Amino acid sequence: MPDSTVNLTDQRLKTPRFENRSDGRGRGYAMILYRLFSALALALCIVHSSLHGVAEAQSSEETLRDLKSIVAAQVLRVAVTRFDLPSFHVRAPDGTLLGPEIDMTRQIGQALGVKVEFVDNAESFDAVVDLVAGGRADIGVSKLSQTYNRLKRVRFSEPYVTLRHALLFNRVAIARDAGSRPPAAVLQKYKGRLGVIAGSAYVDFAHRNFPDATVVEERNWEAAIDSLLGGGVNALYRDEFEIRRVLKNKPALNVRLGSAVITDQNALLSIAICDSCSKLQEFINYHIGRSRRAFTLQSLLDSELGKENR
Repeated sequence: MPDSTVNLTDQRLKTPRFENRSDGRGRGYAMILYRLFSALALALCIVHSSLHGVAEAQSSEETLRDLKSIVAAQVLRVAVTRFDLPSFHVRAPDGTLLGPEIDMTRQIGQALGVKVEFVDNAESFDAVVDLVAGGRADIGVSKLSQTYNRLKRVRFSEPYVTLRHALLFNRVAIARDAGSRPPAAVLQKYKGRLGVIAGSAYVDFAHRNFPDATVVEERNWEAAIDSLLGGGVNALYRDEFEIRRVLKNKPALNVRLGSAVITDQNALLSIAICDSCSKLQEFINYHIGRSRRAFTLQSLLDSELGKENR
């Protein structure tokens, strides 16, 4: 009878080794068992890896902000500037936020079935983007233009209104620089002192579109206009709505100041959206598509909202 024994004396062996001194069948059994052990180990590794991957994916989904997490929290947090933007949003005497941008975000919240909570302490336009990028707000509205730098940090909706870029300038100063040429010849490649609002998209736009100009950042729009009237700068750079609004509200300034629209440069005013919120972006784009005519240049110019402000 063949003698088949298990060698337990060699503690260095990681798998059992069978010996068959007569016909070699023990060695065949050993190979079969070895292969079974290997296959089982490989299967366990695959299962563990798959479960780990699923757990990581579920954890990632739970931590990333998007439409589902906002609906679950039952609140849409909206960042806005702490200062008024006439025709877009202002504060009533009791502090209530009013205006078409505010109405738009409330409509989005209603469509989502959640309440809207305003985070209204942003000191600048860029600070609105900061609040969204930093996770303290889900979306941001405040006449925000899309820029390359901002798109590195947040998503943007489709534009709810598109405005052309424009310049407000000192007629005498530009005529002096132009000499016998038309003012447009100076303004197209402006090299003088150009005022913009600090923390706005026009800081980026000015450096990109007027590389030879000296860009002067003013703390707000009122200070920028004062600088233009006082000779601190000879031109201001913003959108056509704001430029036309200045001259519309104070017609006497047309004697001293001229305006020029830049026809090939547009400000795409859009809603800033958290970078992980792709589904929310689709939702908001759908809403904007359904209500695109809510904002027009003429309706904004005709608006009485905040008209007393310059």
